[in-house]
Amino acid sequence: MHLFKKENGNVERVNFSNSYKFVIDLVNVSGITYLLAQNKNGQLELYTLDKNNWKLLFQKNLIPMKFLKSIDKSGVNSALILALGENDKQIILDINGNNKTPQSATNNDKFYQLSNDTKLITGRFAKIWQLNGIGPINVNSKNEIMAIIETSIHGNKETLVFTGREDDTLDNKFKIYSSKDNYQNPIFNRDGIGEFTAYFAREVDGVILIGSNNGFVELIKDKDTFALQSPSQSVLPGSYNGSQLSKTKLNDIIPISNKTVYILTQGKGLWKIENKKLTKE
Repeated sequence: MHLFKKENGNVERVNFSNSYKFVIDLVNVSGITYLLAQNKNGQLELYTLDKNNWKLLFQKNLIPMKFLKSIDKSGVNSALILALGENDKQIILDINGNNKTPQSATNNDKFYQLSNDTKLITGRFAKIWQLNGIGPINVNSKNEIMAIIETSIHGNKETLVFTGREDDTLDNKFKIYSSKDNYQNPIFNRDGIGEFTAYFAREVDGVILIGSNNGFVELIKDKDTFALQSPSQSVLPGSYNGSQLSKTKLNDIIPISNKTVYILTQGKGLWKIENKKLTKE
C-alpha cells in the first residue's frame, strides 16, 4: 500500500510505517494532515504528517471507522474520530484522543455526520446529538436522517437536517426539517424522489449542494420557500455537466472556496467544480 502527496504540481511518495494493517481515513485540518489507521493488532492509531514521515500521536484499543468531518464554505474546519469499542458501541474521540461520546448514547446508537458548526451530530433513530449536551434532540421523522447543515439561506440562521427513504418504511418522500420548530414538521418534502437518500449537504455560493446515493442536487431559495433542482446554478448548463455525475454515488463534496468544490465519487474518480466548470482531476 502506498500514499502519495501532490504539492505545487509535483507528486511524491510519502514514507509509510510497516506497522499499518489498514489505512482508514485521511484529513487536513488547519494545515495539519492526520491519518487514521488500524495496526496489525487491530488497534486504532492516529498519525500526523511531519515532512514526509508519519508521527504517531496516540494508540487506542478501539477499531477505527472514519473521520467525522466538519466542513464549511472554505473546507474542513475540524474533525472527530469515529471508532468501535466493546460490544460494538460507537465511540467519538477528538484528535487529542479525548472521549467526546455523548453520555446517554447506548450500544444501539450510531453517528452519521458532524455539522459545519461542529456542535451537532446526526444519529440513528432520527436523533441529533449535542456534543456538549446531555441528551439528543429527536426529529419527528420515521426515516433516518444523515445530512445536517447550519445555514442562513432561508433568511435567518437555522440548522437543517435531510432525510430519505429507509427500507423498513413506506414513506419515500425526501424531507427537510428545521431547528426553527425543533425539527417537528417538515418544511419541505418531495414526492416521487424514489431511492434518493441525502448523505451530506454543503453550502457553496448561496446554494446548498446535497450529495446522495444518486448524484447531487441543489437546494435553492425560491421566494419564501425552497426549491430542489438538478445542478444548474453551481455548474454551467450543458449536456456534459448534466450527465457526468448523474446517478453516481458520492463519497463527499468538499468546498475549498465559494468558487471551487471537489467531488469524491464511487467509481468515477475525483471531480472539481471551479467557476462553475466541471472537470475530472
